Amino acid sequence: MKAASPLPEAKPALVHRDDPNRLFLIDTMSFIFRAYHAMARQRSMSTRKGLPTAAIYVFVNMLRKLRDDFSPQYLAAVFDVAAPTFRDQQYKEYKANRSEMPGELAQQIPYIRRALEAYRIPILEVSGFEADDVIGTLATKAVAQGRHVYVVSSDKDMLQLVNENVLVLNPPKDNLIADAGKVEEILGVPPQRVVDVMALRGDSIDNIPGAPGIGDKGSVEIVRRFGSLETALDRAAEVEKKTYRESLQNNREQILLSKQLVTIKCDVDIDLDVEGMRMGEPNVEALRELFTELEFTSLLKELLPVVEAAEGNYREVESADEVESALRALAPGSVLAVAIEAEVTAPEPEEEAEEEDNQESGLLPLTAGEAPEKAASKPSSTQRAAAISVSPGSALTIAPDSPAMSNVASALANAQIPKAIHDWKSTGHALEGTALAGIRHDTKLYSYLLDPTYSSHTLPEVALRHFNLKVGGSLAEAADITGRLATTLRKALEDAGLRKLYEEVDLPLVPVLSRMEEAGVAIDRAVLDKMSERLVGEIEAKAKEIWQCCGQEFNINSPKQLGDVLFNKLNLPKPVKYGKGRTISTAVDVLEGLAAEHQAPKLVLEYRQLSKLKSTYVDALPALLNPATGRLHTTFDQTGTATGRLSSANPNLQNIPIRTELGREIRAAFTAAPGHLLLAASSGGSFPPGRRYSHPHRFSSVRSSSAHGHTRPPAAGEGGELWHRLWAVGVWAFAKSGD
Repeated sequence: MKAASPLPEAKPALVHRDDPNRLFLIDTMSFIFRAYHAMARQRSMSTRKGLPTAAIYVFVNMLRKLRDDFSPQYLAAVFDVAAPTFRDQQYKEYKANRSEMPGELAQQIPYIRRALEAYRIPILEVSGFEADDVIGTLATKAVAQGRHVYVVSSDKDMLQLVNENVLVLNPPKDNLIADAGKVEEILGVPPQRVVDVMALRGDSIDNIPGAPGIGDKGSVEIVRRFGSLETALDRAAEVEKKTYRESLQNNREQILLSKQLVTIKCDVDIDLDVEGMRMGEPNVEALRELFTELEFTSLLKELLPVVEAAEGNYREVESADEVESALRALAPGSVLAVAIEAEVTAPEPEEEAEEEDNQESGLLPLTAGEAPEKAASKPSSTQRAAAISVSPGSALTIAPDSPAMSNVASALANAQIPKAIHDWKSTGHALEGTALAGIRHDTKLYSYLLDPTYSSHTLPEVALRHFNLKVGGSLAEAADITGRLATTLRKALEDAGLRKLYEEVDLPLVPVLSRMEEAGVAIDRAVLDKMSERLVGEIEAKAKEIWQCCGQEFNINSPKQLGDVLFNKLNLPKPVKYGKGRTISTAVDVLEGLAAEHQAPKLVLEYRQLSKLKSTYVDALPALLNPATGRLHTTFDQTGTATGRLSSANPNLQNIPIRTELGREIRAAFTAAPGHLLLAASSGGSFPPGRRYSHPHRFSSVRSSSAHGHTRPPAAGEGGELWHRLWAVGVWAFAKSGD
């Protein structure tokens, strides 16, 4: 395997930035493979139809960053051809160890080609040769024409091409640009000797044999001492180390063959058509079609202009008669689309990090809101602006102090007027006591049931996905878009066979969850205060244990100081990944990997767990109690997971540990009022009771924890509907009890 290059202290400047003749050549498959494997280690991405998209997404973003950072005038993407090359003829075992391209990756290659075509970047490939050879040839020809070339690659093989006019640009390494000096810093030899070092090292991935027993360090030592591979072979007897000497003496032909295999061919029969590589404007329509198909919502946003509503469509009402006239104009079978203003409040300092991570933090479609526990302490007389829409393309806005607001309130409370709204539960909280009845369409629920893998179902996101609209943000527009989405998504829901699920499970669940949020839950502060005091002592004791193990005191909470102790003082293996500020990472996965080699990382993990429990739960939960109710009010989200389970936020109660003794102590602090019981239910399988996966045909059995062990409730067709309804009734009774 090739050794990872060290982190550069400084990167060379882009010395030819103002040169209009610069040519950028992308080593395409190198980036595609790296993108695929990088995302495979982190998280998977796929469309709702199951098409994997992670490699496409990473590659497209690399292209965009390259364009933004360097504004290349001439650019081409070079591909390998899936066919034997001249190296296979030279050495039958060449790349024999390589497995076939993973099926998930193979599915993505055509889409990457489409992306290149949409960005108007030419694709180059030559049968019988690898991309390296095509790039080497084009670079050589471009230099002969007086051009400067940037080889865009993360492959160290390309470093052999570096000279005064050819540099290697590595975007994943923070746009590292390798000139001759940087090559020597990375590999220990100048560019012209890179092939000699690589020939000695060999390459297990490409099955290049190299010199047995001579690794990264030995190859550099030998080449630097003798100046070239051929000289080292001729003078092998002078090598002091026996294993090196015998390897050179006994494997001369194999080593020379390895050099031929690693040498990039620079005389491939291909013409350099620079004008054909001139960068042009992307084909926006093609990109929009591609990104829509791949469900790249964030990328679609950048392609779409803000849609301005036509003048006269939206207006603010001046009298109650205008509202009544609009309501009378509501056609039979139509619905009243509603949007309610949300109050924008500045987040409290200690909650900033949590709010950033919560993509659904806003109560209403277009504005940020506050958590129910804060809203509960406000007087119910607070009024907000509202907007209503009775037909597509038009909407009325009603100011909070308008005389027409009472007419709007009456319409909202009238169950005989069918309504469409985006996020019924949050809107109900925002109305603070104003009745809201007759909800037929919740477009947030529609979006979730149709696309459960999306992490966000805010109105702007849903409008972008379904209408390719980038909404402007007005309240009237929110009502209008909600009404239009209700019609479109309702049809899609019915076509997908999800109407029953929506009407019998998800929509009725909204008022249940709303009531649960309002009821809140009691916490025994004395239990947590006592835990906090005890944890202070345990954390201090753990810190002393770490200092004793490491032989010095330092700030354990400082990644920089911790990394210095672990990797420089204790000489533990340094990870490849880096943290913020380009410091060596001391993340959990890094420490877990080191825990088997030394006691210190294990102790640090224990220290962090204690500190996290104390700061995140033991100390934080009492501070989040609502001053008006004395209870903790979380927000339950029924659209937050792809599996259909409920999630909790502000505060997040679902991540309180259950498998550790400390976690169980924290959970024990949640109490019921005298005369009441606290019901705790959890799933033993993938899907919780009372909730089903959004697509019925994917629904599998669910399990419910009970004092008598795990019991499997009946599935659909086995009386399962009755069981789920009984469970929902139990939750409703629990919520109604106020505990």
